[in-house]
Amino acid sequence: MSDEIYKSLFENSFSVKLLIHPDTGVIIDANKAACHYYGYKKDELKSMVIQNINMLSKEQIATVIKQVKTGSQNKFQFRHKIANGEIKDVEVFSGLITIGKEEVLYSIVNDISERKRIENQIQIERNFSESLINTLPGVMYVFDQLGRFKRWNRNFEIISGYSKNQIKKMNPLDFIASADKTRVREAIEKVFRVGNANVEAGFSTIHGQSIPFLFTGYKFTQENLDYLVGVGLDISDRVKTEKEKENLISKLQETLSEVKQLSGLLPICASCKNIRDDKGYWNRIESYIKEHSEAEFSHGICPDCAKRLYPNLDIHKKKQ
Repeated sequence: MSDEIYKSLFENSFSVKLLIHPDTGVIIDANKAACHYYGYKKDELKSMVIQNINMLSKEQIATVIKQVKTGSQNKFQFRHKIANGEIKDVEVFSGLITIGKEEVLYSIVNDISERKRIENQIQIERNFSESLINTLPGVMYVFDQLGRFKRWNRNFEIISGYSKNQIKKMNPLDFIASADKTRVREAIEKVFRVGNANVEAGFSTIHGQSIPFLFTGYKFTQENLDYLVGVGLDISDRVKTEKEKENLISKLQETLSEVKQLSGLLPICASCKNIRDDKGYWNRIESYIKEHSEAEFSHGICPDCAKRLYPNLDIHKKKQ
């Protein structure tokens, strides 16, 4: 390779380039861009071995060089230390070339520190989002207008009993009790039409159990596509309480219907004391009261009536 070509392709390139001995790791040459990037003079770099800037161990570097020599891999991501002690994330493309009669490692180094920083930030936010979703008390779901699931939380898998691979092939209505499918389908259509909806329905598990749930749904748009995001909350306790309340009210109503009470103004004869009923018939007072209440009668005779009816008998005479 002529000096002019060497200068054009290597020395004057704007990319960071290094020539490295494949056996010893000695830096044979470094271009101007490399000197500027690492913060060393050319002579300083050429007095170093790659282990002085690559954060991998000697054994790990030897493995990398072996991969390059065999052609099994030529693209790597490393962490390189520059002159001021700062650690940079780099992507390196390496290959064997022949200069004169000697094979050397020709490495092109690209700084990816900013890209890695952004990737790490995205991963942190993704982990936070995932943790937040998985701490929700019920099931969480996202699906498109075709009913294709895009995301769900761990609780969805735990409660339904279905695996991740099974869920992504299913439709939202597959998780709804048969009797409730129509109402839920209408609620889903309402979400995509007006923006939100709620519906109570049975959440069907893989074991055939139907759990009372309150499902919510909200529409959001991303990249011109509409999606439904929502959560489902187990309302078994509430439903149980409501049923117990209904049963109690029913029993109370049944009990009250069996209770007979006399109230209001009763028309009674001033002479014989018979009572006129709602149909206009006159009834003996004991018959009327017995029919309209739970009272029972036992017959006796009072002292005044005894004197009038049986004047010769003193049946109420006190014992001496």
